[in-house]
Amino acid sequence: MSTPVVDSRPVGERWCSRVGALALAALMLLTACATGAHTGGRRMTEGSSPPRESLDTGDAVLASLPTDFAPVRVGDSEFTAVLSSLVLEVPLRVAARRAPLYVGRPLALASAPLGGEAGLSDLVRSYGRYCERRGSPGDCLTLFEDGPGLGDDDKRDIALALAVGPALEGVDAEVRAMLDPTRVLATVSFAITTYMALVLAPEAISKGAAIAFTVLLWGYLGWEFLDLLRAYARLYEDAPRASSFAELREVGERFGQVMGPNSVRILVMVGTAAVGGTGSLMSRAPKLPGFGQASRMVEAATGAERVIVSVPEGTIRVVLAPHVVAMAARSGKLLPSGNRAWGSYSGFRRAMGAAGQGKEWHHIVEQTPGNVKRFGGEALHNTENVVAMDKALHGKVSSFYSSIRVAITKSTKLTVRQWLATQSYEAQREFGLLAIENVRKGIW
Repeated sequence: MSTPVVDSRPVGERWCSRVGALALAALMLLTACATGAHTGGRRMTEGSSPPRESLDTGDAVLASLPTDFAPVRVGDSEFTAVLSSLVLEVPLRVAARRAPLYVGRPLALASAPLGGEAGLSDLVRSYGRYCERRGSPGDCLTLFEDGPGLGDDDKRDIALALAVGPALEGVDAEVRAMLDPTRVLATVSFAITTYMALVLAPEAISKGAAIAFTVLLWGYLGWEFLDLLRAYARLYEDAPRASSFAELREVGERFGQVMGPNSVRILVMVGTAAVGGTGSLMSRAPKLPGFGQASRMVEAATGAERVIVSVPEGTIRVVLAPHVVAMAARSGKLLPSGNRAWGSYSGFRRAMGAAGQGKEWHHIVEQTPGNVKRFGGEALHNTENVVAMDKALHGKVSSFYSSIRVAITKSTKLTVRQWLATQSYEAQREFGLLAIENVRKGIW
């Protein structure tokens, strides 16, 4: 489908955000209750799988998620604004991921510059100087909670912090004055490394926040989601091999360069929103820039009990409970884009209900008899093509389609609707979005 000429957000974004928020909330509630159900002992084999297939146990359905859609674009100003808001809500604490090996042994690392510690490795001393330069002398990324020295996981934390640190520099100056930016970096980096480790694990993800983190990243990144996993997998392998801080910086910078600024912004944004677990992500996600667009895809994975990500195969699968599949069947056909479709407008109305107070449902590509015959009902009656519109604007758009506009149609006999009816679905959708915007602005 072609890219719209205009931004359609003034018309449909609020509706999409509401639906997306409900979808994500349902996903969170369902996945938070998951307990790592039995997989039936089945290994995923090489090659593509059918869109849905039963597991060996026969009590669940495996659905493949598409990765052929474009990532959401988050600009610098949007990212800076939301990050400034999010960091004020972040609980600035970092839990040790490994059991402490030196309980009760005084390390004095949180209060003294590491560079002055005798007998420490060059890497540890370089880490200490890094913390000093950031204005937080000592163990600024809280890497020594399990004992002195920098292990493999600690090196990964440093590399990731070096990769995402520049993005966090955009936090508003007033916010930076209220909070310790290094502690924020430590918290966010820890959250990202924890979730990414779960995403890349060979076992199916069955924890609520981890599933939500994965699905939300997928909804935001589209075809770049697997690129993110491949880049992080390389960081995961390369960081432990580094013997100097300069090498760790190179590993981190390479990760940032592979991903690009937009994907790094999204990773930091979602990672920050996820600090605190499922409840935090559920409440913060609808406030993120671009969530209305991303949530259209998130809806496709609502009801997931587990997520299976295979980077070598380039596939993402979710395990759905039977009652979720049955509900989805009653709620329309799930399209590859993540939207839901019905064969008739009456079916759409039964499932979606009223458009809302003072609003009416509007078909971007009109539901004329000719369009139904050419494109089929599901192409018209779906959650991408039908949007909630203010009643007054809907009436004006309908009147515009019924009018004769020579400047547009080059005809004194054809109405806009008659002229448009002969064009392709993509052309009709592009024109429909332009018509909504121009009628709203009073241009047409």
